[in-house]
Amino acid sequence: MSPSQKPDEPSAGFQATPADGGMSIDRLAQAFAAMMGEQDPYQAAASEAAPLAQVDTSPDLDEAACAADNTADDACRISPRSILEALLFVGLPAGAPLSSRRVAGLMRGVRAPEIDALAEDLARQYQSNNCPYEVVSQENGWVMRLRAEYRQFGAVLEARTRRVRLDAAALDALALVAWNQPVARDRLAELGCDASPAVLRQLVRRGLLELVKLPADGDDTEEEVPHFRTTPRFLDVFNLRTLADLPDPHEPPR
Repeated sequence: MSPSQKPDEPSAGFQATPADGGMSIDRLAQAFAAMMGEQDPYQAAASEAAPLAQVDTSPDLDEAACAADNTADDACRISPRSILEALLFVGLPAGAPLSSRRVAGLMRGVRAPEIDALAEDLARQYQSNNCPYEVVSQENGWVMRLRAEYRQFGAVLEARTRRVRLDAAALDALALVAWNQPVARDRLAELGCDASPAVLRQLVRRGLLELVKLPADGDDTEEEVPHFRTTPRFLDVFNLRTLADLPDPHEPPR
């Protein structure tokens, strides 16, 4: 207040009260931040102090379907039926049947009998459209597979996938392990295997052999040493059901 100003007179100039009743510190800070192109420092501080929310990252097919449904074409609208079709297309390992109960558990508000009805509807549609694949009931679930007249093409593809090129050294090492497994790594040379470590690593990389730690032969201690043994891929490549199907090493080749 200036000396010449009376106590009851309103302030003038810089000290005058704004006509709109004034601006709070918060609003002033926000206006200044907007003018400078920066975030409101007070708002940022409040955000930092807010507790972090715990988010469930598990997949929810219903929510994914609703989100995608907004942009999906009418010809391929995401629904329980199309989700079932996608799951059957991907399938389970080794062609295991996909149970309706398992599918229903992935979608909210859908029961197992409804999944069975949808699978039957898909089967009828594929049959009426003469598709090269079909949906069939198998054991306790459903599978999508090639029709009988097209399975030869799938067999050709699978055979090419199983094909593995191995030189003589790799085949010798593989045969020695197959007939003597599990074989301690240090005993390979004693059994007549002269394959280099690089050859053995190649067989492991290709999934034909694996290294497992087992107790040493004839050793009562608890120390475990690496042993080589064949893998399920070895059986698949050589068309064997089990290791019992291996030919007798003492018999001449047929």
